[in-house]
Amino acid sequence: MIKHVIDQKRCDGCGKCLEICNLELWEIVELEGGRKVARTINEATMACHFCFFCKDICPRNAITINSEEDEVLGRIF
Repeated sequence: MIKHVIDQKRCDGCGKCLEICNLELWEIVELEGGRKVARTINEATMACHFCFFCKDICPRNAITINSEEDEVLGRIF
């Protein structure tokens, strides 16, 4: 499974991740207080093919992408 982690303190809701993802995995949501941030659409994340475009285009480095394999290997090593 693929896990997209958004650092909500860094994300400013610019929408660049939403614009670059041709799989439509992202949405912009408004938090309490009116602040906007990106998040993945949970049902869609299984379609992600690790292009890293969203991570690379994020001007605030707010996106981390991990796979289940990464997490398992991290615990082994």
